[in-house]
Amino acid sequence: MLSFAFRQEQEDFRVQLRRFAVAELAPHYIERAARPEFCWEAHRQLANLGVLGIGLPEKHGGTGAPDPVTLGLATETLAYGDVNVASAPVLSGLVASQLAENGQDAVVDEWLPQLIAGDVVAAIAVTEPSCGSDVSRLRTEARRVPGGWRIRGEKIAITLATAASVALVYAREPGSEGYRGISCFAVPLDAEGVTRMHTPGMGALPLCWGQLSFDDVFVPEDHLVGEPGRGFAGAMKHFDFSRPALGLLCLGAAQASIDEACKWAVQREAFDRPLAAFEGVSFPLAEHATYMEAARWLCYRSLWAREAGEKHTHFAAMSKWWPPIVAKDAIETAIVTFGNLGYSTEMPLQQRYRDVASYLIADGTAGIQKRIIATAMMGKAAAL
Repeated sequence: MLSFAFRQEQEDFRVQLRRFAVAELAPHYIERAARPEFCWEAHRQLANLGVLGIGLPEKHGGTGAPDPVTLGLATETLAYGDVNVASAPVLSGLVASQLAENGQDAVVDEWLPQLIAGDVVAAIAVTEPSCGSDVSRLRTEARRVPGGWRIRGEKIAITLATAASVALVYAREPGSEGYRGISCFAVPLDAEGVTRMHTPGMGALPLCWGQLSFDDVFVPEDHLVGEPGRGFAGAMKHFDFSRPALGLLCLGAAQASIDEACKWAVQREAFDRPLAAFEGVSFPLAEHATYMEAARWLCYRSLWAREAGEKHTHFAAMSKWWPPIVAKDAIETAIVTFGNLGYSTEMPLQQRYRDVASYLIADGTAGIQKRIIATAMMGKAAAL
């Protein structure tokens, strides 16, 4: 019989993380979210809880075999307390796992233990002024020189741009076009020629969003990650993890908001009755609970398929375009349920709304995801 149950160790881990999210993360969420500073203290707490090593090699301090479902579970649970801190397991699955899988020994041995211990964080640098989701237009160049490469170009909208110690930078060989010729490099961000700049945003401030510029930055030969000229394919494989994980991140924040709205609706009275007695209040909350449950299992369906080695790019795309919208709409209804208090900066609702809104764009907009899904559908139809 089909089962939607988590393994007992996963459920135990979820309970542990939920307690941490409620007791440690939630009380200081608004305070942390107001500053464009990475939350190092909370991040190191995640390391102590074992979150940052999920699915990474045991010899470097990780848990071993890839475990996308547990990473997703950790993301959703932590987001209940702080949606920004909860991005850490997503980045582990997107950046650290890519480095562990495709990096050369010297680079992996240097960076992975530090990432798992929470001593440093890593960024992924793809987006440029001339291209976002259309990576085929990427212009940053990696020119071969004795002993390695020289990288020149500019990256924008980079998560952890001002906090990361190392970045996976995607650059192309001079003269190459389209997706061919794009390679991935592990670039220490203290290298000569690297410049960082913070980009203020309407939310997600602790994720240190910003710009990276590379002015003939030398990268040694062993800092190549994966096969030369095939960096794009390697990146896309890992985005198939991050997209459903981000969907769960948004839903975790939305669940906290709906729970708060339900508690308020029971306690608050109008016309001598609790708000919960009015269908105009309780029915929208019931509708959002339904949408969120459906979106949640879509994300886990994608992560389960990944763990099982099944094709899941289309599931990942579905998990990225719809759940953030479901989450955003749910938080909006929670704000309205609270009335003027919900709009107040004293409440976490408005902050969650702005933080979750960033994921309407990050890792590809709804339009890009629908294009991926439609391409898969039409390809399947053509084969019938």
